[in-house]
Amino acid sequence: MTDTREITLTVNGTEHTIEVEPRQLLVHAIREELDLTGTHIGCDTGNCGACTVLKDGEPIKSCLMFATQADGSELMTVEGMEDLPEAGDDLHPLQEGFREEHGLQCGYCTPGMIMSGKALLDENPDPSEEEIREAISGNLCRCTGYQNIVRSIEYAAEELEEGEIAAADGGVVTDADGSTVTPAELTTEDGEFDCGVENCCGGPATDRDHDPVSGGESE
Repeated sequence: MTDTREITLTVNGTEHTIEVEPRQLLVHAIREELDLTGTHIGCDTGNCGACTVLKDGEPIKSCLMFATQADGSELMTVEGMEDLPEAGDDLHPLQEGFREEHGLQCGYCTPGMIMSGKALLDENPDPSEEEIREAISGNLCRCTGYQNIVRSIEYAAEELEEGEIAAADGGVVTDADGSTVTPAELTTEDGEFDCGVENCCGGPATDRDHDPVSGGESE
């Protein structure tokens, strides 16, 4: 009879209780027990970084850890990126960056690169090129030459910064020339700014009856 142990992992915000053998590596538990195959297996020796995931916010190579060692941990894999608030209705800025800046060719290293990039930007939202290269130094790519990967992470840093500025300005974003631009959906017919929340910005919304839950006009 095979000896197994019950462990609990919170992966991409969802708690899972699974049975694993003591010798089972975390990367195999992620792929085989949880069916999250976005985490790739490369070298099985910790050299290539294809299996990189975030454990309690820190990037780790999941081929170098037994699943039992991660019991009680919070993990994030590449599949969890789309559920983050920064992703909106589309891709996370990091994923978008790899697409826009052609940061992948065969794509095998890409999930690990994205997770290393995520850990970097969480700690350092405005990294230099040198800091980006240092952060991904444990992830090997056989295709791209790394230049476009660095550009992809720089792209994400800029997009995330712009998103924070927009949120801080209540929806008013900054144009390339430094001027402010108010999105059309946040303006009234008279062209004035209206965030849609009563008594929030002191704009036209304060003069109208709004629904307190949705922020829209009441029936």
